[in-house]
Amino acid sequence: MFLLLAGGCSKFLDVNPKGEVFDNDMFTTAAGYEDALYGIYAELGTVSGLYSDYLWWIPEALCVNETISDNGLQYMAMGQWSAYNAATIRTTVWKAAYATINHINNIIGHIEAGGDSQFPGTPIYKGEALALRALLHFELLRLYGAPGWASAAEKARAIPYVDRYAFSITAFSSVDQAYAKIIADLKAAEQLLAADEQLLPAVRDNASGGGFTSCRILHMNLYAVKALLARVYWSMGDLDTAATYAGEVIDSGKFGFRDRSAFVQYDNGTLDLRETIFGVYSSSSNDKNAKKYGLNSSGSSFILASDWRSLYGDGSSSTGSDWRESAWFDGARLRVLVNNSFIEGTGSYTGSSILGVNVLRISEMYYIKAEQLLASDPDEATLVYDEAVATRGLDRLSDHGRTLNADILFRERRKEFYGEGLHWHDCKRLGKDIQADATTVLPGNDPATYTIPLPTSEEANRDER
Repeated sequence: MFLLLAGGCSKFLDVNPKGEVFDNDMFTTAAGYEDALYGIYAELGTVSGLYSDYLWWIPEALCVNETISDNGLQYMAMGQWSAYNAATIRTTVWKAAYATINHINNIIGHIEAGGDSQFPGTPIYKGEALALRALLHFELLRLYGAPGWASAAEKARAIPYVDRYAFSITAFSSVDQAYAKIIADLKAAEQLLAADEQLLPAVRDNASGGGFTSCRILHMNLYAVKALLARVYWSMGDLDTAATYAGEVIDSGKFGFRDRSAFVQYDNGTLDLRETIFGVYSSSSNDKNAKKYGLNSSGSSFILASDWRSLYGDGSSSTGSDWRESAWFDGARLRVLVNNSFIEGTGSYTGSSILGVNVLRISEMYYIKAEQLLASDPDEATLVYDEAVATRGLDRLSDHGRTLNADILFRERRKEFYGEGLHWHDCKRLGKDIQADATTVLPGNDPATYTIPLPTSEEANRDER
């Protein structure tokens, strides 16, 4: 049993979506479907291999945003996939993601058997489940699939896209086929979650009440689906479609930026009630989750890249420091939360937020829209970019007669998402070289640099069949 939230968002969960007793009891009522979905969200935030650790640790290590002194991640960063614990880590992610996908498919299968109108909330249940299935497949594709610029042969075998609750072997999809299936699930979810136009308020708080449809930023809501579609199309290189979805999220008026008072120490690792589009609730009160934010209890495990301070002190603000630097960093480490209460708001913290792992935030939508405008209207691209970065204490480029370019945007994305696992994916998309250590450079034009090998157990299981 796991307490997901507090106050009006509390729900005790039994994460055990298998077996006849579970099937017969769970899916006969609306509350049963809600409990099953709460169970999925609990898995995302607690199961090793998902958002509690490796989905962030791995890409941060691979782009050397953080150097690792233990646990095998340092070998992965060098491309030594079979060394030490690296093989175990990549297997853990694979198994955890597909186990959760199978649990999601169990929910979808029962919804399809009962019909989309079985309960008043069934469209929401199905929409969230489809979106979650797409999200996890997308995470797997970004890690184990070849880059978009690789050859057709290198992209021919990416990941299995599992869309049925079963324990049989699913054939591999190519990179392009996997993207098509991800998009199909998300577009179906988009139609099913239309109620979020009313359910997700523009001004959010942590007040009680609302049941399953409260705390929508902790669910794969309509705007999370649109934001994920923007990220998926951006990853594919379809900037026009990506910018369309990003613009819909921005123009919804549902999300904004925190004010300066909310940039305080120890707030890294929270879901901001204004900026977060979707995040996974996760407590940082234990050592495993503390590592996710940069250090373990002794402060010896994760050390920031040597250029982190110059990254934030790059002269982009002439009127003061980047607010993110003092709020998110402590010496050579990312800060961790020291208050493990559900809702922050005591002590020195003055903002409103929820403990957890950000998956989608509004700033990314501005960056996607700005990038799409770069080729056709650099001045407008600059204004869109300025609107976001000014909320971080940076000078507006337009105030100094400067124009946004791809290098500035690439650097800003690294600053904004440091510790969130996005920078390696940026490098993968652009084929950037990786300076793995002082003497080792992994070539950006080699797909192997950006493709995690499949677990040996996966290959062995297929060979046996």
